[in-house]
Amino acid sequence: MKKTPFYDSGLEYGAKMVELFGYYLPWEYGAGHTKEHLGTREGVPVCDLDYMAEFVIEGPDALGFIQMLATNDFSKKTVGSVQYTAMCDENGLMIDDCTIWCMAQNKYMIISGSEDDYEWVSKQAKSYNVTVTNVTDEHTTLAVQGPMANRVLQQLMDIDLSTLGYYRFRPAKISGIECLVARMGYTGEAGFELHFASKDGATIWNLVMNAGKQHNIVPCAQAALESLRQEAGYLLVGKDHDRKTNPFEAGIGFTVKFSKEDFIGKAALQKIAREGVKRRMVWLDIPSGDVAETGDKIFVGDVEVGAVTSGSFSPTRKRGTAMAYINPRHAVPSLDVQIALANGKKASAKLSVMPLYDPGDTRTKAFA
Repeated sequence: MKKTPFYDSGLEYGAKMVELFGYYLPWEYGAGHTKEHLGTREGVPVCDLDYMAEFVIEGPDALGFIQMLATNDFSKKTVGSVQYTAMCDENGLMIDDCTIWCMAQNKYMIISGSEDDYEWVSKQAKSYNVTVTNVTDEHTTLAVQGPMANRVLQQLMDIDLSTLGYYRFRPAKISGIECLVARMGYTGEAGFELHFASKDGATIWNLVMNAGKQHNIVPCAQAALESLRQEAGYLLVGKDHDRKTNPFEAGIGFTVKFSKEDFIGKAALQKIAREGVKRRMVWLDIPSGDVAETGDKIFVGDVEVGAVTSGSFSPTRKRGTAMAYINPRHAVPSLDVQIALANGKKASAKLSVMPLYDPGDTRTKAFA
């Protein structure tokens, strides 16, 4: 198990550490899940995202390799841009979802949720004139999210953050420390991700926390990140998709660009698009507040129609939230369903084909 650069800082804020993704990560800080979640929706938190994997692709064939690796189209992306995509095998099944950053003309960075992706990416690169470098342990990520994030960070940055576009990044300095600052996040709120050398983790954590005191900044741990991202409808590898999942059923078919000449899995995905999917990602609103767990079965009457992938209690909505795969015939807005919970109870829920929080995804693009 690895410790992140923010491990000791987290303990100072009462972190309860758990083992996740091969790391010791905070499940809750002293403030607790509810305050961390609502602090993100209403103010500003910092989030330890050190566990995210980072691979640099560099060389004369870098763009050609990225175009073959990713389902999305990177041919017109400029330096400083970030794009979300899936990476699939020849059968159209997802290796992972990820973001790919255009660092330079012949240099890209892949950021994904699993360091296991490195082996697969390296294998695909063998016929290309590129180098693939795993920089996961050299770099770290601290997210600063929420409607007050720009006010907190601007005190520390040497650039004007208002000029940084959504899903764009730029080199900057935080009190003299070099970093990349990106206008993006994983919470459903406006915010930034800071990428910098791991050795500077504790220093930058303290700088941000001190700058945010006037805005009641809170550290945000994994329990709150789970409820936040589920409300916003964001996928988590190992929960909502794995290597048996295709992008269309996972709800990210928009990342698949058939207009590209070729990419790994294109033919298989074209067939899936023609024939349709056998299941579909949906969201479940649970008024009772019961928490559904991975694998809980979903019923319409006595007919089993799907299963939960992720579930949590939503402090924002004061009710349960779940993500699930459903038979496409039952992916009907406001359909009444029953969830068979692990404790033997059944919870009533309403089905939604859109995320339950900010379904238009507008809050991510504008600060308060």
